[in-house]
Amino acid sequence: MAILILALMAILLGAVIRVGGPAVLKANAGAAKLASYAFMGGGFLLIALNTVTVVSVGEVGVVHFLGRVTPVPLAQGVHVVNPLASIEKMSVREQSFPTDGSVERIDAQTSEQLNVSLEIAILYQIDGANGPELFQRIGSEDQIKSRIVLNAVRNGVRDAVATKSINEIFSPNRREVAGDMRDAIQAKAGDRIAVLEVFVRDVQAPPRVREAIEEKLQREQQVAAERFQTEIIQERAQQQVEEAKGIAEAQRIISEGLTPEYLSFFYIEQLAQLPAGSVVYVPTEGGVPLMRNVGGGR
Repeated sequence: MAILILALMAILLGAVIRVGGPAVLKANAGAAKLASYAFMGGGFLLIALNTVTVVSVGEVGVVHFLGRVTPVPLAQGVHVVNPLASIEKMSVREQSFPTDGSVERIDAQTSEQLNVSLEIAILYQIDGANGPELFQRIGSEDQIKSRIVLNAVRNGVRDAVATKSINEIFSPNRREVAGDMRDAIQAKAGDRIAVLEVFVRDVQAPPRVREAIEEKLQREQQVAAERFQTEIIQERAQQQVEEAKGIAEAQRIISEGLTPEYLSFFYIEQLAQLPAGSVVYVPTEGGVPLMRNVGGGR
């Protein structure tokens, strides 16, 4: 708008010089006429330049003129617009809140009415198609951040924490807590922004509560370790039982296979492999052992 006002002033000044200049500057009437043309030409050039706007990559443009907002946003690129209209540009890229890379510290109460302090950061995105509506309802991008993003983050985090116990807040699995916070923030923001991710950087509680929680977590870890050791012992005992069953089954099979006929066959087979001159005790039915000299000629 400032450029347009400057252009109109240049055209008006050129017109004044064109009309009154030759009469005032009789000796330099040609120079006055040239100056008037220069001012008016510069003014028209500024107006022509003001009809062209460039929307950068990752932005949308919202056109508004005399209190009316064009419902269709301008996509990235070069556009010819009404030179009297104003263009509000908004980023549609992923943005962090807070914007300076810091965190938002929020005090909230758990389901047990215990106070905790959390450091939160989020990633969000503005839907470019909703740019004109957001501008008409809320205002510029900075106003969207201050009115929508900030309030949605604070209220959403408090609502999510109010449904969690102190143990859940301090549990190692903060991903689930962050997911519930994201859903709560999105519910507060509605369709005005898209909440992409919530980061829980730190959680602080009263010292006595924190010590009690840490002691409880240590006991739970100790119980889990002992339970694991018990499972190992039980597994080893089961392996020994199975091994004993296997040995017993093998012995049963062997004992069933040791028939008199098989033993006689095995005895004869072993006699054939003995060297000459070996002394062998031969079992008899009466139980009196007989000695035989294998290969001795008797």
